[in-house]
Amino acid sequence: MSIPYLLLCVLLGSVLGWVPSFFHGPIPEKFDILYINGSVAVWGWYTARMLIGLLVGITSWPHNWYLRGPLCGLLAMFPLTLVSLAMPGCGEP
Repeated sequence: MSIPYLLLCVLLGSVLGWVPSFFHGPIPEKFDILYINGSVAVWGWYTARMLIGLLVGITSWPHNWYLRGPLCGLLAMFPLTLVSLAMPGCGEP
């Protein structure tokens, strides 16, 4: 019994996308200070992390999956990285 590649990537991405939330942020309180609903705002990061598996599964370039993973991760997380850098208290002082 073999699992289709796309399904495997989506399942792994959905499970492994939660791992960073146990170790680091963003935390909702960082957004609450700015009068933004932090518990909703952090879902952008959670969703982007979980979508990396789907992106790896549906793309075909580069051919090797272990090269696609970091590339898809960069493309999924880069816009949210800019948001993080724009937040007061994040990035370099």
